[in-house]
Amino acid sequence: MGTSRVDDTLPVTSRAATGGRHAARGRGRRGTAGPALLLGAALPALLGLGGLLLDREGPYLPVGDQAILELTVRDVGRHEVLLGPYSRFGWYHPGPLAAYLLAVPYRLLGGAHQSLAVGALVIGGIGTVAAVLLVRRRAGTLAAVWALLVVTVTVRLLGADFLRDSWNPHLPVLPFLAGVLLCWTAIRGDAWALPVAVVPMSLAVQSHVGYLPPVGAVGVVLVAGLLLRAVRHRRPDGGRTARGRGRWLVAAVAAVVVGALLWLPPIVQQVTGTPGNAGVVFDDLRRGSADASVPLPDALRAIADELGRLPVYVVGADPPDASLVPGRWPPWAIAAGAALFVAALAVGLLRRRGDVVWLGVLTLAVAAAGVAAVARIEGLPLYYITRWTVVVGVLAWTTVGVGLLPELATGVHRTVGRSRQTRRAVRPEAVLGVPLAALAAVAVLVTGVGTALAETPSTDVTGQVGRLGAAVVADLDRQGLRTAADPPVVRVDFADTTRPVLVGTIYPGFGLVLYLVRAGVDVQVLDVWRLPFGPRYTDRSANAGYVVTVAYADGSSPPPEPWQRVLAVEGGFAVHGGMPPAG
Repeated sequence: MGTSRVDDTLPVTSRAATGGRHAARGRGRRGTAGPALLLGAALPALLGLGGLLLDREGPYLPVGDQAILELTVRDVGRHEVLLGPYSRFGWYHPGPLAAYLLAVPYRLLGGAHQSLAVGALVIGGIGTVAAVLLVRRRAGTLAAVWALLVVTVTVRLLGADFLRDSWNPHLPVLPFLAGVLLCWTAIRGDAWALPVAVVPMSLAVQSHVGYLPPVGAVGVVLVAGLLLRAVRHRRPDGGRTARGRGRWLVAAVAAVVVGALLWLPPIVQQVTGTPGNAGVVFDDLRRGSADASVPLPDALRAIADELGRLPVYVVGADPPDASLVPGRWPPWAIAAGAALFVAALAVGLLRRRGDVVWLGVLTLAVAAAGVAAVARIEGLPLYYITRWTVVVGVLAWTTVGVGLLPELATGVHRTVGRSRQTRRAVRPEAVLGVPLAALAAVAVLVTGVGTALAETPSTDVTGQVGRLGAAVVADLDRQGLRTAADPPVVRVDFADTTRPVLVGTIYPGFGLVLYLVRAGVDVQVLDVWRLPFGPRYTDRSANAGYVVTVAYADGSSPPPEPWQRVLAVEGGFAVHGGMPPAG
């Protein structure tokens, strides 16, 4: 991209608009800024990878939904994997793209449990790098440094373990951000971005159906932007317009091909499965539910909260500690974010800077989708269900940087450079760039160190669940069951409890199933768990010749069956094992 690029979507009579001139100047002077931005954007993920690999010999076993995810990733290339993770509503999320991607590090690392977190770090790192570089491409280095600061602070506020988390609502957050920005740069004239955007958007929707509203909203804006662009670029002589039309035709065909390939597995399941999962999901979403528990004002507040994250962090105030939405961030922080966002949009309109305007429109579209999505949450409005709404805040604050930083840089430059010679010697973008880069560097280091030292979510790093599994394997070996000519089916049951808990024994129990599967045990669970485990792990549960029960060790779970004995007690949990009587 050269410095002669003009704003070719909104009409501009000249490049005398100060903000547009400096943005173009920032794009034209590459220097060492590109590699530095690349390193800064990737550093938290790289430090997280280092922390994982250095601690590879320690106890580490996924539990809960992460254990189910590893079982799915383990099946890729061995068994049919056509759908995404299970949903508590009785169907599966649309597609398996996340499992396919995570299968790459899983195979490269020899099936190590840590490979899921490695994959999450790589995917998150790529998403961050792509987001920062796309902002640089459209708005220059100064705006890219600002975007790096915004993204890094947001990741920090999501928790030190966020980048390590391969859970399906969280994994696509940063790729989705990159997908929105790819659509932005496509609207602004980069045809190549159209097929590339299909990948992160498909990853988001396939991983969690909750991403469907924002992806749909962004798609509507994309189509509108491309149609408006086509209308504005019609030329009667057909010269450059014909060449441009061909370029966009190739991009559109490539996007369709990429999308068809990525969505082939769920399409195959829909055509061959009984019932087709896509049809079940569609019927469920169409019906809606009377159990939606978030009033519209609370849904609006939940999205407005995303504008308050950065101001709260800057002043060092304590963020709200809430697991439900809305989190109710301080009103003053929300007001500050909203005011600056509106100011950036106003500047973009007055200066006729299409980059600012279209980024703002995309932000508003994602925000509107967020309000609709939060208002439709059924049951408890747990934050994870719409974790992607943090992207609203990132986009809004990025719009602030793209819209206002050039104006601010020019004002400061004029104030600092009192003489003509001083103004010529000092570049406008350097006036704010140096302190902004220093802040971004600090944020990157703090986030990176936190990621390196964090524990991976839903993982037993104490070794307790692994020791429970080892006790089961030891009992099977003691009775010669694993080496028998016809090894028995081993069923794992999850005991009830009188404890007031949300998850209970399935949290370590899923991890125990994973441990036994990796140990070569033929494992089954009761058919009631068919949704998370699938038919391969449930169809033969009635034929079990050995039954393992995961229970609480404090008496809140039923005692072992008469034919079972306590094999081990670890961390408040116990495993009972034994052979049920014949018949």
